[in-house]
Amino acid sequence: MLGCNKPDPRMYYHASAALELAPEQCLFVDDDPALVAAAIGLGYAGRAVCRGSVTADVPSIASLAELLDLF
Repeated sequence: MLGCNKPDPRMYYHASAALELAPEQCLFVDDDPALVAAAIGLGYAGRAVCRGSVTADVPSIASLAELLDLF
């Protein structure tokens, strides 16, 4: 337990540090565009899963299968 919640930067940094990766080496995926925006603001790549709607604020995908196109 970190004693904090997303979008607290400690949550994102803890995850990338645990993976021994720099933020720019990580992709954050969530169904909340605000949380994706927070991750992008910290240097992470990000995609919001927006089933049925698209958000212009952050890059989005309609399904997790679309993540395969990123690699």
